[in-house]
Amino acid sequence: MLPEQEYVGLLIGAARRGIKLAVQRRARALRLTAQQFWFLNAARELPGASLGEIARRQRMGAPTASRLADGLGRRGLLRIAADDRDRRAVRVLLTPAGIKLAERVHPIALSLRAAVVRGMSRREQAALCAALKRVLANVEDFAEGGDAPDVGARAGGGA
Repeated sequence: MLPEQEYVGLLIGAARRGIKLAVQRRARALRLTAQQFWFLNAARELPGASLGEIARRQRMGAPTASRLADGLGRRGLLRIAADDRDRRAVRVLLTPAGIKLAERVHPIALSLRAAVVRGMSRREQAALCAALKRVLANVEDFAEGGDAPDVGARAGGGA
């Protein structure tokens, strides 16, 4: 690796930290954590979605989604209701107070999403999404004990 090159994993980590910091600054004023901010926004964008659907959308585990829903429920921002069609699923429903707060969260979420891809064409955005999905799959495979690629074959590889 050349001295001026940066590892992909380090850039991804730095981008994640930057996004999280930007959300935390705005979420704090609303008395929300960054995870609560995104969970509430997802509940607004997917009205009546199951807890599992929101967890998948936010790429979080079911226990994390459940913990967030419980906390937001205790604050009176949402309620969990049994799914009439699937006894194993529960639906996330915003309360009037939750709807009001989610309406404040949503424009901030849209602004942040736009800021992340500012200056990128739709084609560049699609390529970045495809590459990041590949990174996620590679990391999941590696974490599950999959074969690591030949270190010498990687150009600028590593975290």
